[in-house]
This record gives sequence, structure tokens and C-alpha cells, in this order.
Amino acid sequence: MHEFSIDRRRFGLLGLAAGLAATGAAAQDAWPSRTGRIVVPYPAGGATDVMGRFAAEALTQGASPRFIVENRPGASGALGSAEVERAAPDGHTLLVATPATHVTNQYLREKLLYDPDKFEPVVLLSRSPLLLLATTSFPATSVAELIEIARQKPGKLNYASSGAGATSHLAPELFKKMAGVDITHVPYRGAGPAMTDLLGGQVELMFDNLQTALPQVESGKVKVLGVTSADRLPSLPNVPAIAETVKGYEALSFLALMAPRGTPAPIVDRINALVTASFQTAEVKPKLAALGVEFVPMTPRQLDGFIHAERTKWGGLIRERGLKAD
Repeated sequence: MHEFSIDRRRFGLLGLAAGLAATGAAAQDAWPSRTGRIVVPYPAGGATDVMGRFAAEALTQGASPRFIVENRPGASGALGSAEVERAAPDGHTLLVATPATHVTNQYLREKLLYDPDKFEPVVLLSRSPLLLLATTSFPATSVAELIEIARQKPGKLNYASSGAGATSHLAPELFKKMAGVDITHVPYRGAGPAMTDLLGGQVELMFDNLQTALPQVESGKVKVLGVTSADRLPSLPNVPAIAETVKGYEALSFLALMAPRGTPAPIVDRINALVTASFQTAEVKPKLAALGVEFVPMTPRQLDGFIHAERTKWGGLIRERGLKAD
């Protein structure tokens, strides 16, 4: 009687496992069953929007029906993130997540419209460094000279950012901490106004992404002192990494696809595979390079670890320096 009970339990567990496997396979086979959407929590035209459209194209080519991009800007990405969090976990609604939406907002804001932990990491879309820019009249021509000037004039130099809590704010705060300098933060409402005042000389410094910074550098309107990646970029071999002067310094922005929590693993894995394959093709790779971004293949599990490591790094900095959003 006892042996029969054990065998029956084992048989039941095997049946349950087989049922779950069949359910997962059925979910994958049925996906997508309708037009999918990728929610970009920022306005159209920016780097986040562009990468979202690359992802939508990858999924449309690899699966049918098609995927479209919907822009849902507002509250530093919170409105779009909240919409995806509430969506059905069936792989038809995805979010282009940023450092703000899934790393820093929770440390900078007392209340969020969504829970960053109620998402499934799907695939890393891009990693990209920033350029440390200075006005053409700024006397420093290197990171070492900048540090020397900043130490001679504590609090007198200033840098622009696209807003409190943005990567263009946190990257220089990390620089200030590691270099032991005091430079005043001047937040703007967006990268455009910040760049305008840098060009006009109202601020001396700015950390900006490659996509918007390079045209200004190439036109000679600003000068570049360094890049925030750990090493020099192959596309900019003459621009030194800040880490060559400030050992261990690195600040990268990233974009990733996230799904509502509970999305079946087979669907998550399939989306990951489709985007990974597309982003490594001869057609797409040059487009990513032109944007100044890097695609690093990661499994969903690896992406989850990457995001948690970013939270540890930037959350600690935010708490230590008492940073708050506007």
C-alpha cells in the first residue's frame, strides 16, 4: 500500500511536469496570435524610440502578425512602464526599459506608478557610453587637466544634464566621487536645452550620448575630453577613456526589452532569440554602430543579473550622495 502511494505520487508529478511542458510549448506555438506592441516610454525620435523600432522590425520579420511601436512618454518613463506592467503576460506587449525605468527611478522618487520588479527581463537591446564634452573655450584639453582645474576651483565649474536622475546626471556624479572634485550640477528639461546652453557657454561641461554629441564634436562646436566606457571605442580611437585617468571609472546607458511578470518562459526565450539573431545580421549591425551603441547578446537570466548589478552600483551612489529627482 505504501509503495503504491509513492508510485502514484511519482506518476502524478510526472504528469504535472508533462502538462506544464505542454502548456509552455502551446503558448510558444500560439505566439503571436495578434498584432503585438512595443511600448517606448519616451517621445518619438530619440535613441530609445529608434531601438524600439529595430526590435519591432526584428519581431515582425521573425514572427507574424507584426509588432508596432507605441510611444507613451511621461514621468521619466513611469507612464509607459505602468501600462506594460498592467498588460496581459502573453508576449504581445513589451517595454523598452531604460536605466531610469528599471534602475534609478526607485531610488530617486518616493512613489512610483509601477513596480520595477514586476517584469520579466527579455533581451538587452544596447549598451552605450557617454562622451564628456566641454565648451571650445574651456582651458582643459584632457581629463587630467579638468580634474586639476576643478580642484583649484571647487564648486565653481558646472555641468549640464538632461534632468535630475538621468544618466547624464549620474555619470558625472560618479566622476566627481571617484576623481575627488566638486562640480555644480545644472539640470535641464531634456538633452536639447542642455546642449543649447553648452554651445552658448552658459555651462562648461556635459556628459551626453554619442548619437547627439558626435555631430557637435565633428562640427567643432564642442570638444570631447573622454568617453565613459572602460576602454577606448574602436570608432573613436583618439578619444581616451576616462578610466585611463580615473581608474575603474565606467558609466554606461542601456536599453532592454521587458515583458509583464508571468510571461511564459518559452515566449520570452523566443523573443530573445529573434532579436539576438536580427541584431547580429550584416544589415542591422552597421545601423547600431552608426548610433554609437553596442549589442551584447545576453540570456534573460544574464540580463536579470546585469540589471541587479546596475541597481547595486547606482542605487548606492544615489543614496550616498543624497540625490533626488526634480
